[in-house]
Amino acid sequence: MLLRRKRSAVPSLIALLLVAAGVFLVRFLLAGGKTAVALCVSVILTLAYTLFRNCVNYSLQVQTVAALNGSEIKIKAKEYAKNVWLTVRIFALKTAELIAFELLPFLMLSLLFLGINVKGISRSVCLIILLGAAVVSAIGLVFYVFSVQKYSKAPFFLAAYPSLTVSECIEISRLQGEGKAAELLRFKLGFLPWIPLCIAIFPLLYFIPYYKQSLTCFFIRRGF
Repeated sequence: MLLRRKRSAVPSLIALLLVAAGVFLVRFLLAGGKTAVALCVSVILTLAYTLFRNCVNYSLQVQTVAALNGSEIKIKAKEYAKNVWLTVRIFALKTAELIAFELLPFLMLSLLFLGINVKGISRSVCLIILLGAAVVSAIGLVFYVFSVQKYSKAPFFLAAYPSLTVSECIEISRLQGEGKAAELLRFKLGFLPWIPLCIAIFPLLYFIPYYKQSLTCFFIRRGF
């Protein structure tokens, strides 16, 4: 079920135009030899774009929840701020899990490989260790992908119940997400064929709102 799909594509088009203008401005500054200024401008524009997209996505979820419940919800400024803080918290949690599942095992095996290589051990042993590092990274990536699904419903809870705190949204999402990660991941993988089409840019304007609203409908209809 898609709600306000055409209207929801407008913010994506605005974001695309802002990115294009930002790229032009940064290239202009670089061409003028103002590298430091260009770097500062690029950082500011990246943060502004991220904040804009984050607020748009939150607004889409709120609108979808309200439409499915047959009600009207007016978003307050403090709720946008709360959503930004929620996004930062989830990003930090996912980064910590990525380091635990993926980076640390790979680094340990890589350091072991470097230590053995310096001592002149045979290439076959080195290749076995490198292969082991690759396998460990692949397994860690699988565990990571499944593990982070438990945070997926936190933004939905904030959209549906704005009175909840950020910590409550994350905790409820974690508790409800345990044991259902595979179901949610299967749903998300259904959007995978859309990704190659987004290379053409314009399908991306519809794909992001489509995905966000479909995910919200999935949570409500399935009682996830």
